[in-house]
Amino acid sequence: MKTKNQTSKASKPTVIEIERKFKKEKYTIGALSINGQWICDTMEPHCIDWNKEVKTPGVTAIPEGTYDLEMKRSTKFQKIMPYLRGVPNFTDIMIHTGNFPTQTKGCILVGFNTVRGLVLKSRDAFEKILEKIEYALSAGKRVIVKVK
Repeated sequence: MKTKNQTSKASKPTVIEIERKFKKEKYTIGALSINGQWICDTMEPHCIDWNKEVKTPGVTAIPEGTYDLEMKRSTKFQKIMPYLRGVPNFTDIMIHTGNFPTQTKGCILVGFNTVRGLVLKSRDAFEKILEKIEYALSAGKRVIVKVK
């Protein structure tokens, strides 16, 4: 029989938080943590003020917000990938590997920002994230992504 604490823990979602730290003209660098533990850095396109500016397709980062994460097949990568659901003004936003600003058209690249304007060791970072997502989903937990 589960105790009250065990039940409430199981119902808590796994939270992937992306904190945008360096907003540059061509890209944005952030920090990705899962349940408060830093995992890696992120790279997204240029952030805009959604109250004053309009999206430029392929060069604008997604709006800040909280999104559900789902795993589904990517035609681009030909495998199951993590997607953010319900992103206003965007479709098919994924968390995926990549190193350069030109490799994101709105998606969130993961890696380690040890060189200005790049995220390196992207596959290593992605595997860590994927492992934690798959563990949470296999335990029946909801996974959400908070972008701020």
